[in-house]
Amino acid sequence: MTVATYEERLLARCRGFGGWLCKLLVILLGRRKGGDDCVYIPERVINRPDPCLYSQFLLMQLGLPVTWDNPDVALFLNGVEQYTYDLVVDTEYDVVVTVHNSSRRKPALGTGVDIAWIEFGAGAQIRHPITTLGANVPIWPGTTNVTTKWRTPASPGHYCIEVQLSHPDDGNPSNNRGWNNTQVKQAASEVRNPVRIWNRWPDGCPPIAQGGDEVVWPRVLVGYGLFGFLAGPWLARVILPQVGFGEDLASVGIGWVWGAALGFIAESIRATVGRRRSRNRDGREEPPCNVVELALDSYRFEDGKGKDVEPHKMFAARPPAWPARLEPATFAFGPAEAYRDVLLIVDAPDDPGPPEVFNVNARQGGMATGGISVVINRKQA
Repeated sequence: MTVATYEERLLARCRGFGGWLCKLLVILLGRRKGGDDCVYIPERVINRPDPCLYSQFLLMQLGLPVTWDNPDVALFLNGVEQYTYDLVVDTEYDVVVTVHNSSRRKPALGTGVDIAWIEFGAGAQIRHPITTLGANVPIWPGTTNVTTKWRTPASPGHYCIEVQLSHPDDGNPSNNRGWNNTQVKQAASEVRNPVRIWNRWPDGCPPIAQGGDEVVWPRVLVGYGLFGFLAGPWLARVILPQVGFGEDLASVGIGWVWGAALGFIAESIRATVGRRRSRNRDGREEPPCNVVELALDSYRFEDGKGKDVEPHKMFAARPPAWPARLEPATFAFGPAEAYRDVLLIVDAPDDPGPPEVFNVNARQGGMATGGISVVINRKQA
């Protein structure tokens, strides 16, 4: 004998007019037996895969520190892991990408893994495809590794690996893009390292619609206008009980006009609030699209799996480990300027010790555009 759950018993009572609203309330407000007061969304609503990897762009949007030495992307040469800085030209490397799935209910079968290389630096936009692979990722905390061969270009240069995931039923596509953009320098009394910042919009600022919201005219004319159309005769009879047929017809038209006018005012207010929100993120006005703001820290990603994950340690901010600065830390691209090299200056200690990482994070026009991580090795004891 099967005993119906509390939710099933409530759903069985949702009959007749308004039944859909009743069912919606049961879905949103129903509780698990013995659960807490959190909102319970049934499994059939959220049963979707979520393939993901370490995504610096999502983390920066959330205001969290990042490293560009991506823990989910690795390059190997003859079995030895390499950094994506100053790779040997015309040489074949093994690229290994770790794909995660944050869903605890559904595996991410058939996940697309697009791997490309881009110019080294922050904000590079031109992608050179390497390959597209497929991955079947089990439920959390399972992972899948995909591997491909990549031969570096024949011309000298610094390269960055970009990975983009895709899935037709992805529950959260915002965590699908990650970079591996790391270089290594040897410590001296002062490390002076150029960092290339690419212009996201070298052809000028993209056209921006006035605001994030617009006045919805069908809602004004049909929605609010219809309300006034229906309310007009009733209001006329309340105000003037002895109205004739002609006055009744006039009240219908006047009611529609007044309803549409009130609707236009309400829609204008809503659109104005939306425009302000689109221009003002995190409580400040967004800078022009050619203005670049750089930040510097020594954050390290503390990886973990399953129950070993400690978010307060994993995303704990860490200021620069040694005296360091960027020159300049803020600048504006000129017309048609493709990139600019800024200088990372680190006063590294002369005595032996462990290496330190310095992350340079770039925002252009208030948007996260990329970054690099510089690992500075110290003398060995």
